[in-house]
Amino acid sequence: MAKKRKASAPLAPLTGKQKSFLRSLAHKLKPVVQVGHQGATEGVLAAVEVALERHELIKVKVSGESEADVIEVAPALEKGTSSQVAQIIGHTVVLYRRREKDPKIVLPRVKPAKAGASKPPRHVSGEVAALVDDGDGEAADFADDDDDDDDADFADDADELE
Repeated sequence: MAKKRKASAPLAPLTGKQKSFLRSLAHKLKPVVQVGHQGATEGVLAAVEVALERHELIKVKVSGESEADVIEVAPALEKGTSSQVAQIIGHTVVLYRRREKDPKIVLPRVKPAKAGASKPPRHVSGEVAALVDDGDGEAADFADDDDDDDDADFADDADELE
């Protein structure tokens, strides 16, 4: 029987970039554990534990005859083995758990968010019309010369183009 893992701190959720990286590594892997019709039993969890300790990243195949669907089995495997689901595709689950001693897989680093910094909006061409909310509850109108003669504004614009 597989030895029990020490209780560790909760795992930080994988970012999209990290999941993408793990999916790329898992692409060439074959399933090393198969879940039978009884679902995630103690024997399956023990086999997944051993495989994760040896490989860090594994594929687990859920049998089509299984009473539990892959969507139900994946969280059970994740919780029972203190691992993280990197991908569910078809009847296959990709699990990752960093090895405590001598980890082989190095995940992409998470960049810390800068406080209060946001990117300025990108403009396709020089000037962008400002939106004006006139309080009527309808969609915002484009700002113009504050007069109601839109035909004259259009004519002015047409004269500028010539």
